Amino acid sequence: MRIVIANGSKQASFIISMFKSKENQLTVINSSRSFANELVHKEHIPVLVGSPWRKFVLEEANVHDADVFISLSEKDTDNYASCILAKKVFNVKKCICVVNNPENVELYKKLGIDSVISSTYLLAQSIKSESSMESLMKTLTLENNKIVVLEIPVLSKYRIANKRIMDIDFPKYASIAAIYRNFTVLIPNGQVAIKPKDLLLVCCAPEDQKKIFNFIQQEERAKK
Repeated sequence: MRIVIANGSKQASFIISMFKSKENQLTVINSSRSFANELVHKEHIPVLVGSPWRKFVLEEANVHDADVFISLSEKDTDNYASCILAKKVFNVKKCICVVNNPENVELYKKLGIDSVISSTYLLAQSIKSESSMESLMKTLTLENNKIVVLEIPVLSKYRIANKRIMDIDFPKYASIAAIYRNFTVLIPNGQVAIKPKDLLLVCCAPEDQKKIFNFIQQEERAKK
Protein backbone atom coordinates (compact mmCIF):
# COMPACT_ATOMS: atom_id res chain seq x y z
CA MET A 1 0.00 0.00 0.00
CA ARG A 2 1.25 3.49 -0.87
CA ILE A 3 0.76 5.79 2.11
CA VAL A 4 1.58 9.52 2.20
CA ILE A 5 2.07 11.13 5.63
CA ALA A 6 2.01 14.92 5.47
CA ASN A 7 3.24 17.04 8.40
CA GLY A 8 2.66 16.24 12.07
CA SER A 9 5.20 15.62 14.80
CA LYS A 10 4.55 12.86 17.36
CA GLN A 11 1.49 11.75 15.36
CA ALA A 12 3.62 11.37 12.24
CA SER A 13 6.24 9.36 14.10
CA PHE A 14 3.54 7.12 15.58
CA ILE A 15 1.89 6.46 12.21
CA ILE A 16 5.24 5.83 10.50
CA SER A 17 6.11 3.24 13.16
CA MET A 18 2.73 1.55 12.66
CA PHE A 19 2.89 1.29 8.88
CA LYS A 20 6.61 0.94 8.19
CA SER A 21 6.92 -2.52 6.64
CA LYS A 22 7.87 -4.27 3.42
CA GLU A 23 4.20 -4.35 2.43
CA ASN A 24 3.81 -0.55 2.61
CA GLN A 25 5.52 2.18 0.63
CA LEU A 26 5.69 5.33 2.76
CA THR A 27 6.10 8.86 1.44
CA VAL A 28 6.73 11.41 4.20
CA ILE A 29 6.42 15.18 3.74
CA ASN A 30 7.07 17.71 6.49
CA SER A 31 7.21 21.49 6.37
CA SER A 32 9.56 21.64 9.39
CA ARG A 33 13.15 20.98 8.36
CA SER A 34 14.23 20.31 11.94
CA PHE A 35 11.53 17.71 12.53
CA ALA A 36 12.11 16.22 9.08
CA ASN A 37 15.75 15.66 10.07
CA GLU A 38 14.59 14.12 13.34
CA LEU A 39 12.35 11.69 11.47
CA VAL A 40 15.16 10.75 9.10
CA HIS A 41 17.44 9.81 12.01
CA LYS A 42 14.76 8.15 14.12
CA GLU A 43 12.78 6.26 11.49
CA HIS A 44 15.56 5.82 8.88
CA ILE A 45 13.36 6.89 5.98
CA PRO A 46 13.64 9.79 3.50
CA VAL A 47 11.54 12.88 4.27
CA LEU A 48 10.72 15.59 1.73
CA VAL A 49 10.80 19.09 3.25
CA GLY A 50 7.96 21.27 1.96
CA SER A 51 4.38 22.42 2.46
CA PRO A 52 2.00 19.60 1.44
CA TRP A 53 -0.71 22.04 0.32
CA ARG A 54 1.52 23.21 -2.54
CA LYS A 55 1.16 21.41 -5.86
CA PHE A 56 4.86 21.35 -6.73
CA VAL A 57 5.66 19.68 -3.40
CA LEU A 58 3.18 16.84 -3.99
CA GLU A 59 4.49 16.60 -7.53
CA GLU A 60 8.04 16.22 -6.26
CA ALA A 61 6.86 13.63 -3.74
CA ASN A 62 5.16 11.72 -6.58
CA VAL A 63 1.92 11.14 -4.69
CA HIS A 64 0.01 10.30 -7.89
CA ASP A 65 -2.49 7.47 -7.36
CA ALA A 66 -1.40 6.82 -3.76
CA ASP A 67 -3.73 4.61 -1.72
CA VAL A 68 -3.90 6.82 1.37
CA PHE A 69 -2.99 10.46 2.11
CA ILE A 70 -2.87 11.43 5.81
CA SER A 71 -2.61 15.14 6.66
CA LEU A 72 -1.52 16.08 10.20
CA SER A 73 -0.87 19.83 9.96
CA GLU A 74 -1.63 22.06 12.95
CA LYS A 75 -4.08 24.24 11.00
CA ASP A 76 -7.38 22.74 9.85
CA THR A 77 -7.34 24.79 6.66
CA ASP A 78 -3.89 23.46 5.73
CA ASN A 79 -5.13 19.90 6.18
CA TYR A 80 -8.19 20.58 4.05
CA ALA A 81 -6.13 22.19 1.27
CA SER A 82 -3.60 19.34 1.28
CA CYS A 83 -6.27 16.62 1.11
CA ILE A 84 -8.33 18.29 -1.60
CA LEU A 85 -5.20 18.86 -3.69
CA ALA A 86 -4.14 15.23 -3.24
CA LYS A 87 -7.59 13.90 -4.14
CA LYS A 88 -8.60 16.20 -6.98
CA VAL A 89 -5.24 16.73 -8.71
CA PHE A 90 -3.21 13.64 -7.81
CA ASN A 91 -6.02 11.05 -7.74
CA VAL A 92 -5.26 9.74 -4.25
CA LYS A 93 -7.79 7.03 -3.38
CA LYS A 94 -8.48 7.95 0.27
CA CYS A 95 -7.67 11.19 2.11
CA ILE A 96 -7.65 11.46 5.90
CA CYS A 97 -7.02 14.56 7.99
CA VAL A 98 -7.12 15.71 11.60
CA VAL A 99 -8.89 18.87 12.74
CA ASN A 100 -8.77 20.92 15.94
CA ASN A 101 -12.26 22.39 15.49
CA PRO A 102 -14.87 19.61 15.80
CA GLU A 103 -17.31 21.69 13.75
CA ASN A 104 -15.08 21.06 10.74
CA VAL A 105 -15.63 17.27 10.83
CA GLU A 106 -18.95 17.17 9.00
CA LEU A 107 -18.10 20.25 6.91
CA TYR A 108 -14.89 18.78 5.51
CA LYS A 109 -16.60 15.46 4.82
CA LYS A 110 -19.28 17.25 2.81
CA LEU A 111 -16.54 19.08 0.90
CA GLY A 112 -14.97 15.81 -0.22
CA ILE A 113 -12.51 14.54 2.37
CA ASP A 114 -13.00 10.82 3.04
CA SER A 115 -12.22 10.73 6.76
CA VAL A 116 -11.93 13.66 9.20
CA ILE A 117 -10.73 12.97 12.73
CA SER A 118 -11.20 15.18 15.78
CA SER A 119 -10.52 13.78 19.27
CA THR A 120 -13.02 16.30 20.67
CA TYR A 121 -15.65 15.21 18.16
CA LEU A 122 -15.06 11.51 18.85
CA LEU A 123 -15.34 12.06 22.58
CA ALA A 124 -18.58 14.04 22.25
CA GLN A 125 -20.15 11.43 19.96
CA SER A 126 -19.17 8.62 22.33
CA ILE A 127 -20.59 10.34 25.40
CA LYS A 128 -23.76 11.17 23.48
CA SER A 129 -24.30 7.58 22.33
CA GLU A 130 -23.27 5.72 25.48
CA SER A 131 -22.47 7.05 28.93
CA SER A 132 -19.90 4.53 30.16
CA MET A 133 -16.19 4.18 30.78
CA GLU A 134 -15.79 2.64 27.32
CA SER A 135 -17.25 5.76 25.76
CA LEU A 136 -14.31 7.76 27.05
CA MET A 137 -11.91 5.68 24.97
CA LYS A 138 -11.08 7.12 21.57
CA THR A 139 -12.38 4.89 18.78
CA LEU A 140 -11.58 5.28 15.10
CA THR A 141 -13.74 3.36 12.63
CA LEU A 142 -12.12 2.32 9.36
CA GLU A 143 -13.20 0.81 6.06
CA ASN A 144 -16.97 1.22 6.36
CA ASN A 145 -17.21 -0.18 9.90
CA LYS A 146 -15.33 -3.41 9.08
CA ILE A 147 -12.64 -2.68 11.67
CA VAL A 148 -12.17 -0.38 14.63
CA VAL A 149 -8.95 0.83 16.24
CA LEU A 150 -9.25 1.28 20.00
CA GLU A 151 -6.91 3.25 22.25
CA ILE A 152 -7.07 1.63 25.70
CA PRO A 153 -4.93 2.74 28.67
CA VAL A 154 -3.58 0.08 31.03
CA LEU A 155 -3.99 0.56 34.78
CA SER A 156 -1.79 -1.12 37.38
CA LYS A 157 -4.78 -3.00 38.81
CA TYR A 158 -5.48 -4.78 35.52
CA ARG A 159 -4.68 -8.48 35.32
CA ILE A 160 -2.59 -8.03 32.16
CA ALA A 161 -0.31 -5.38 33.71
CA ASN A 162 3.38 -6.42 34.01
CA LYS A 163 2.80 -9.59 32.00
CA ARG A 164 4.13 -10.64 28.60
CA ILE A 165 1.65 -10.72 25.75
CA MET A 166 2.36 -14.43 25.23
CA ASP A 167 1.28 -15.12 28.83
CA ILE A 168 -2.08 -13.34 28.89
CA ASP A 169 -3.96 -15.45 26.33
CA PHE A 170 -4.95 -12.42 24.28
CA PRO A 171 -8.13 -13.07 22.23
CA LYS A 172 -7.53 -14.29 18.68
CA TYR A 173 -10.33 -12.06 17.31
CA ALA A 174 -8.26 -8.94 18.06
CA SER A 175 -4.69 -7.73 17.69
CA ILE A 176 -2.46 -5.29 19.58
CA ALA A 177 -1.11 -3.20 16.70
CA ALA A 178 1.12 -0.95 18.80
CA ILE A 179 1.92 0.14 22.34
CA TYR A 180 2.49 3.80 23.15
CA ARG A 181 4.84 4.06 26.16
CA ASN A 182 6.62 7.15 27.48
CA PHE A 183 6.36 8.95 24.11
CA THR A 184 7.79 5.86 22.38
CA VAL A 185 5.94 3.54 20.00
CA LEU A 186 6.50 -0.20 20.39
CA ILE A 187 5.46 -2.74 17.76
CA PRO A 188 4.71 -5.67 20.06
CA ASN A 189 5.51 -9.35 19.86
CA GLY A 190 4.85 -12.13 22.35
CA GLN A 191 7.92 -11.29 24.44
CA VAL A 192 6.85 -7.69 25.12
CA ALA A 193 5.47 -7.09 28.62
CA ILE A 194 2.49 -4.78 29.05
CA LYS A 195 3.19 -2.08 31.62
CA PRO A 196 0.89 0.18 33.68
CA LYS A 197 0.27 3.50 31.89
CA ASP A 198 0.81 1.85 28.48
CA LEU A 199 -1.66 2.91 25.79
CA LEU A 200 -2.68 -0.12 23.74
CA LEU A 201 -3.74 0.34 20.13
CA VAL A 202 -6.05 -2.62 19.49
CA CYS A 203 -7.67 -3.63 16.17
CA CYS A 204 -10.87 -5.66 16.11
CA ALA A 205 -14.28 -5.95 14.48
CA PRO A 206 -16.93 -3.48 15.75
CA GLU A 207 -18.99 -6.26 17.34
CA ASP A 208 -16.00 -7.34 19.46
CA GLN A 209 -15.28 -3.96 21.08
CA LYS A 210 -16.98 -4.64 24.41
CA LYS A 211 -15.38 -8.08 24.71
CA ILE A 212 -11.94 -6.50 24.24
CA PHE A 213 -12.65 -3.80 26.84
CA ASN A 214 -13.85 -6.47 29.28
CA PHE A 215 -10.78 -8.61 28.68
CA ILE A 216 -8.23 -5.79 29.09
CA GLN A 217 -9.99 -4.23 32.08
CA GLN A 218 -10.16 -7.45 34.11
CA GLU A 219 -8.68 -6.70 37.51
CA GLU A 220 -6.16 -8.84 39.34
CA ARG A 221 -7.83 -10.86 42.04
CA ALA A 222 -6.87 -9.77 45.55
CA LYS A 223 -4.65 -12.25 47.36
CA LYS A 224 -6.19 -13.84 50.43
